[in-house]
Amino acid sequence: MEKNMLFSYLRNQFIDAFSQLEKIIEICPDDIWNNKKSGFVFWQQLMHAFAGMYGWLRNEKLGYIPFNEINGKKIYIEFEKDPEIMLTKAEVINFCNETKDVVEKWLSGKDDDWLKAPYKIYNKWTNFDTTIGQIKHMMYHIGYCDAIFRENDLKGIWNE
Repeated sequence: MEKNMLFSYLRNQFIDAFSQLEKIIEICPDDIWNNKKSGFVFWQQLMHAFAGMYGWLRNEKLGYIPFNEINGKKIYIEFEKDPEIMLTKAEVINFCNETKDVVEKWLSGKDDDWLKAPYKIYNKWTNFDTTIGQIKHMMYHIGYCDAIFRENDLKGIWNE
């Protein structure tokens, strides 16, 4: 078996899923973006996914929930309430890009042995567990957003 094959596969899957989140931002119509769909404001799904990656894909614990407050207004990335402000696509793209930097650092220079190592924040997990957990989390929210597109008679991200 090729050395670092598992890491290479996971990295490619991670990058592919992340690009799907970026595609959702790009193609989401304005009439869906700030509206509550299936229980939550649409863009909250994206911010929740980015905040999860931003918080979990690092080697140190964060003492706060990233992206939860903007200009003194809460956006409730854990879906506790409706956001106090609405975010533009440009604002969400900024958070997307910040998260992308964290993801790139998480994936940079790693190998299959690193995947087996204990995750530094929660030693009951490995780096594999953390990485695959974030891929699964992204895919859930990608599917959620894609279903909203289809429920509103729009092409989904895979049907463009």
